[in-house]
Amino acid sequence: MKLTEKRYKREWVLVCFFVLAITVLLSIWQFFPRLDARIYDLTIRLTQDRPASDKIVVIAIDDKSLEEIGAWPWRRSVHARLLGFLQEAKAVAFDISFIGTVPELAQENEVFANAIKNHQRVVLANFLSGTEKKQSNNPEPDFVKAAHGLGFININIEADGLIRYADLQHRQNGHSARHLSVAMLEAAGNQTLARQAMALGGNQKLGIPFAGPANHFQILSYTDVLSQRIPGTFFNNKYVFIGAWGTGLGDQYPTPTTSDSLNMSGVEILANMLQASLEEKWIQNASLVFSLSLNLLPILVLCTFLKNSSPRSNLALSILLTVAILLTHGFILYRFNLWSSPLPSILGIIIAYPLWSWRTQEVALYQMSREIAKVNKEEAFIFKSEIFKTQGITYNQSINQRFADLRGILTQVRNMRQFIMDNINQMPDATAVFDINHKLQFTTETTSKYLQKAGAGLPYKNQDLASFLEVIMPDDGQRAEVLENILKINTPAEPQSELLKILRDNGVETKDRINQDLLVKYVNTYSAAGNHIGYILTVHDISPIREAERKRENTLRFLSHDMRAPQSAIQALIELQKNPQTALPAEEILQRINDLSGRTIKLVEDFLQLTKAESMELDMTPVDLVELLEHIVNEYWGIRQKRNINVSCDFAEPIAFILGDHMLLSRAFINLIDNAFKYSADNTAIHCSIIRQKDNWQIRIKDQGVGISKENQERLFSSFYRVPDHESKISGMGLGLSFVKT
Repeated sequence: MKLTEKRYKREWVLVCFFVLAITVLLSIWQFFPRLDARIYDLTIRLTQDRPASDKIVVIAIDDKSLEEIGAWPWRRSVHARLLGFLQEAKAVAFDISFIGTVPELAQENEVFANAIKNHQRVVLANFLSGTEKKQSNNPEPDFVKAAHGLGFININIEADGLIRYADLQHRQNGHSARHLSVAMLEAAGNQTLARQAMALGGNQKLGIPFAGPANHFQILSYTDVLSQRIPGTFFNNKYVFIGAWGTGLGDQYPTPTTSDSLNMSGVEILANMLQASLEEKWIQNASLVFSLSLNLLPILVLCTFLKNSSPRSNLALSILLTVAILLTHGFILYRFNLWSSPLPSILGIIIAYPLWSWRTQEVALYQMSREIAKVNKEEAFIFKSEIFKTQGITYNQSINQRFADLRGILTQVRNMRQFIMDNINQMPDATAVFDINHKLQFTTETTSKYLQKAGAGLPYKNQDLASFLEVIMPDDGQRAEVLENILKINTPAEPQSELLKILRDNGVETKDRINQDLLVKYVNTYSAAGNHIGYILTVHDISPIREAERKRENTLRFLSHDMRAPQSAIQALIELQKNPQTALPAEEILQRINDLSGRTIKLVEDFLQLTKAESMELDMTPVDLVELLEHIVNEYWGIRQKRNINVSCDFAEPIAFILGDHMLLSRAFINLIDNAFKYSADNTAIHCSIIRQKDNWQIRIKDQGVGISKENQERLFSSFYRVPDHESKISGMGLGLSFVKT
C-alpha cells in the first residue's frame, strides 16, 4: 500500500509540473494565434459595447452625395465650401489623399488651401509606405503648409484580415510620425491627451476598443452639410472626420465587432481610435509577469484538488475554473483595459484532467493487478471463482478485462462473506460487533430476536454501548461498572482492570430485563494490518444451565429431606416399638407406618410424573376437554358433599376437541382441581369453565381461597416451591403446579 501511495504522489507531482510547464510555454509563446484572436474578438464584443461619443461626427462621401454633387473626384473648391460650414468644429480631419493636381484646376488648390488656413484646425492625412514605412506620401505642399498638421492613416491588418490593433506613432527619418487621431487632439488644443496617447503607443501596439458595430457613430451625408440641411451650430466643439463611404469608394475592413455582411469603413475606424484617446480606454497587453500569474493561478488551484478529489469533482472543478478564467479575463479587460489571453490556462486545464485521469487509471489498474495476483495466490477459504481457474493474472490487460477479474474477486469475497454470515447468524448466542469508539457496527439475527424478546427495540447502526447494555444489564450499578471497564479497551496503554480480564476470559454473569441468566464476554478485533479496530460482545443464555443446577439442588433436597424424613420417622417408630414401655398398640403403629410409607410413595410418584412429563414424547389423540373436565369434577363428588363445596361448570360449547395427551391433561386438571379443594375453606365454591379463544381453548379453575401475593406468584410454578404462608398448614412438596406448567 505504501508503494502505491508513493507512486500516486509521484504521478501527481509529474502531472502538475508538466501542466504548469505547458501553461508557461503557452503564455510566453502564442502557439495558437488564430484561436487567441477568436477569444479576443469575443471578449471585445462582450465587454466593449458602449455608446458612440457625441463629440465625434463622420461626414460621409456617400452614394447620395455622389449623386447630387457628381462623380468622384470633386473639385477642391467643394471641400473649401464644406470647411466654411465647419467653423465651429473643434477639429476637422480629412481621411482623403490630396496627392497630385490637374493643371487646369490649379486655382482650386489655392481656394482649398486658403479655406484650410482660415479654419486653423484642419488635419490632413498622409500614408506611410515602403518596407519599413519610412516613405511618407503627403498631400500637396500648399495644403500641408496651410493645415494644422499631418497624421498617418495606416491600418494594421492581421493575418486573418481583421483590424484589431493600431500604431499611434512611427519613427521616421529621425522623428516620430503621429497618427491622424493624435493629430486631431493636438489641433483641438488637447495636448495632454495627445501626449498620453503617444506615450501609450510608443512601445507597443494598442488594441482598439471598438464601441460597437459598423455605422455606430453619427454619420452625416456630405451633401446635407454642403446644402446647409445641417446647421453649422451642430458641429460646435465636435471632432469631424470627412471620408469616403460610397459604394465602391473608400476602404472597408472587418473588425471584432462587425458582421460578415457589413464591414467598417476606414473613417469610422479612425473615429473609434479617437474615442479611445478621448476616453483613455486604449487596450494594452498585460505584462508577461502579470499574464503568467493570471494563467498559473487556476492551474495551481486545480493541481491542489486533483490529488484528493474524485473524477467527478475534478471534472466539475475544471469546468468551473474554465468559466472563472473567462470571466476574470473579461472583467480585467472591461475594468482595467488590460488584455491577457486566457487560452494558456484553459489549455492547461484541458490537458490536466485527461492526463491525470489517465495516470490515476494506470495506478488503479496496477494496484488492482497486484491485489488480484495476491488473492489468486492465496488458498481459497471455501472455493475459488471460476475466473481464476481459467486464466492467470497479467498487467497489460484492458480496463474491461481487469474489471472482469475484479468481479471474480468480489464474487469470491461475497461468497466467503455469505458463508461467514450464514454461520454467524446460526450461532445460538447473541453477538454484537463494536468499533473502537464503542459504536455498534453489526449484530446477528439471534441478537435482534433476543432484544425483541426482551422488550427492547431493534439494534441500529452506531448505537452506543451504554444503550445496548441497558437490556442485558438492567442493574444500574453492575452496568456502570462493566461499562467503565469496557471503555478502557480504547486505551491499551492503561493497565487492564481485574473485571476487564474476567470479562474477557470467563465472562460476567448477569440477569437481564426478563430475568434470564446471561454470561457476557468480549474479545478484541484487529484489522489485517494488526491494528486494534474494536471488539465483539457475546451474550450467552445460561438460563438452562442455571435451571438445571436449581433442579439438581431441588432433587438433592428432595432425596435428602423430603424422601428421607418419612423413612427416618418409620425407623424411629420401629425403635420405639422395640421398647415395651414406649411401644404403641399394634393397630396404631401399623396405621402410622402406613401413612408414612404412603406419603413416601406419593412423593416418588409425583416426582416421577414430573420427570416423565419433562422428557416423554406426547401421545397425541383427539381429546374432548368438556368430557374430560366433567369426568374429573365428578370424581370429587364425595369431597364436595363432605365439605359442602359447590362446584359449577360453564362450557360455552358442548364439545371442545383438541389433539392432546389424555393422560397428561388428566393429571394437569386433577392437580389444579385438587389445589382448588386443598386451599378452599368449607362452604365455598369452585367454578370451572372452557372458553374458545380463536384457535385455542382456555380452561379456568377458579376457587375462593385466600389468594397468593404478587411476589409469590412469580415462583408459583417452580419445582419444590410452596407458598410460605401455607407450607406448614397444607401437605405437599411443591410439584403439583410445576407439573401443570410442564
